[in-house]
Amino acid sequence: MRPILFRGEKVMLGVVERTDIPEIAPYFQNPAMTMYMYGYGKTTSLEEEHQWYENTLNDPNNVTFGILTLEGLLIGTCSLFGINHRSGTATFGICIWNPEFWSQGYGTEATQLMVEYGMFHLNLYNIDLIVYSFNPRAIQAYLKVGFREVGRRRGAALLGDERFDKVWMEILRDQVNLERMQGMVSLMQSGPKP
Repeated sequence: MRPILFRGEKVMLGVVERTDIPEIAPYFQNPAMTMYMYGYGKTTSLEEEHQWYENTLNDPNNVTFGILTLEGLLIGTCSLFGINHRSGTATFGICIWNPEFWSQGYGTEATQLMVEYGMFHLNLYNIDLIVYSFNPRAIQAYLKVGFREVGRRRGAALLGDERFDKVWMEILRDQVNLERMQGMVSLMQSGPKP
């Protein structure tokens, strides 16, 4: 049974296990999906995904959770990386692999849960992210959670003969409902009521 850390209304955040990698890897051979992560259609092998897992597992400045449906289906991952405990900063990243789960609120809720986790449990003050301007769906999700645009690197991504911006966004601790996270932690500690 996979350990579940946080449960929302649509998704749960849980542990990514080594045995998940063969299931995950084929999604990263789809350039239509990976362009949202890298700014172009990069593909990776099963071996590279195993290496990603090992690097993630061994990096003390990275926290990665699996994103699961309430039925327990693993549909993506979200991470806080480059965590700097002294300054209270980190960078956020998310990937919902299967397009069948796009535009249904899964990514938005996973982002909210991960931001609350970072602010409440890791005592972060500022979480930033980079998103490409050709991904308005993601930008809208981040805005809904409370991220704000703080800058752009214009024309930094090239797809075909069209250039797109790299958009830099951030959210501050004051914009996050930590009371909601406290309530979730209390609920998880008390367990289900008989």
